[in-house]
Amino acid sequence: MQDCRILITRPEPENTLSRERLSALGWETVPLPMLEIVPIQGTNQQLAIRAQVFDIDEFDYVIFVSKNAARMACEWLDSCWPMLPEGIHWLGIGQGTTQALLDEGIPALSNPGHTTEALLDWLKPVKMTHKKILIVRGVGGRPELGQKLEEKGATVSYLSLYERRKPNYSAQTFFMLPDINLIWITSGESLNNLSEYVNQHKPEWKRLPILTPSTRVNQQAKEMGWINATCAQGADDNSLIKATESHIGKQND
Repeated sequence: MQDCRILITRPEPENTLSRERLSALGWETVPLPMLEIVPIQGTNQQLAIRAQVFDIDEFDYVIFVSKNAARMACEWLDSCWPMLPEGIHWLGIGQGTTQALLDEGIPALSNPGHTTEALLDWLKPVKMTHKKILIVRGVGGRPELGQKLEEKGATVSYLSLYERRKPNYSAQTFFMLPDINLIWITSGESLNNLSEYVNQHKPEWKRLPILTPSTRVNQQAKEMGWINATCAQGADDNSLIKATESHIGKQND
């Protein structure tokens, strides 16, 4: 398994954390983040965020779509709420996001799956009519979650805490990279950014095995010309490690 060199495309700080875990397993990794996470900085925007956080007790559910959303929201909650408001259902999409909330003392629950679709399926039996829901995310996140909850009769608001940007890499960056054997991708947006660079600088990578977090992103990868895409059924390290072990096992058969 030590012969598998894995390209990790997570944004920081998750990229470093994943690489540390894989290094402990004896795997070699190459960092190449395909998203930059930039906190909202504008004065007026931060004032608007603070106002929303002060009003968070008006919501029945608060849903966090990522670990970045969870971490940044916890900082705002610490500054605005010395004690957490009661009566709110705190939900994280995926075990990693939920654990980030639990680590900060927020009694969050998580659906058994790791995706928006899995969360929606988990919430199917829950009556959402007249419920107020806050979705904590980055600017311009996927609309499906909010739309489906509104179809169930909920009133949905959004708290956007960060922007996602495409990193700026040169041709030399790709020229200097070592050979890789496997790629981890953890979102559709990261896949888009990686594909643009690969089309320019590393078209041969389209033949490499690439692990994706969901059926949706896996189909997206195939449509973009990745001929060896496999769904890992989650964007968390555990899911991707399991899928990596399965891939290596098949290679060694």
